[in-house]
Amino acid sequence: MINTSLFSRSSAVLLHLFLILVFAAPAWAVRVKDVAALRGARDNELIGFGIVVGLDGTGDSQESLLSRKPIVNALERIGISLQSQDILGRSIAAVWLTATLQPFAKSGQRLDVTAATIGDSVSLRGGILIMAPMRGPDRLVYALAQGPIAGIPKGVSRAIALPEEELTKLPIGSRMVASVGHIIGGAIVEREISLNLNSRARLFMNLHSPDFTTAFRLAKLINQNLGFRSARAQDAGTVEVSVPDSYLGNTVELVSFIENLEISPDHTAKVVLDERSGTVVMGGSVRISPIAISQNGLNIQVKLPNANQQSEEGALTEDEILDASVFMLKGGANLKDIVNGFNKIGASSRDLIEVLKAVKTAGALHAELVIR
Repeated sequence: MINTSLFSRSSAVLLHLFLILVFAAPAWAVRVKDVAALRGARDNELIGFGIVVGLDGTGDSQESLLSRKPIVNALERIGISLQSQDILGRSIAAVWLTATLQPFAKSGQRLDVTAATIGDSVSLRGGILIMAPMRGPDRLVYALAQGPIAGIPKGVSRAIALPEEELTKLPIGSRMVASVGHIIGGAIVEREISLNLNSRARLFMNLHSPDFTTAFRLAKLINQNLGFRSARAQDAGTVEVSVPDSYLGNTVELVSFIENLEISPDHTAKVVLDERSGTVVMGGSVRISPIAISQNGLNIQVKLPNANQQSEEGALTEDEILDASVFMLKGGANLKDIVNGFNKIGASSRDLIEVLKAVKTAGALHAELVIR
């Protein structure tokens, strides 16, 4: 038997703080737009190569041709002829550019750009990116990027680190990498991605998390609101919608109507354990088969329900708490009941994590176990 004095009051408090319970019953309805999206309305990644100029001695070394050769080529196009060795100092740096082109982005709109060094530059702080094309996977130019580099705290570089007192003054979440900077609104969209929705007779809604039950519910929900056979689930991740005659040529209104319908999504039972922080996240659909557990003097028994008992199935009663280190649960109990039992005896979240891993190994935990 366990000595309850070994568990301090703070252990129970930690269990409350670190244990996050996400119970799905009763199911809460959410908007369709939060669980599904129109096929084709997706982000597109852009990449590019550019040169940052104006650096205060923190750019690429003279041996790096990644930055000097492109500068020589650019100067030749405006009538200035130089050799790579003629460009002295470390005021320039070669960078790799990335940006995300949102769906339905129009010509003239601006995108945020991330610039990362690909040479031996020490820091991009204070530099300016000169005009660089941003290309998609098809190698076509979709945007042009140019502008000042931002997002690098003063004093941060590959070679020099800020003192501790300066680090504490920086905003929480500041990226402490001098070789990566941002150009806010630094790219202008030059080419649009055509998605002519109004000419379509069929639409496809893709679920963010494929699930057969959720796909069936979504198709049923659309049929209830638009008419029988307006939608059908193709698979666990796709629902096909036939555009009704009343919405032909006005697909945007139809998509808006579907997105704002409310649905109760289903999900797989899952338990997530973070051993480093002691955090446990679980769903309300998690169940445990009848099983007996003994760990460090802590005894748990999940037993089949007794038809003669008047207590609610799965709930703890005073008669079932035998002493400070033993408690029993009915078969089919959920993890909330086990948590309540752990709180009653003052056990810590670390004990709960070890118990859950053992229960999963024994095949009695009916949920996907994710350990981080």
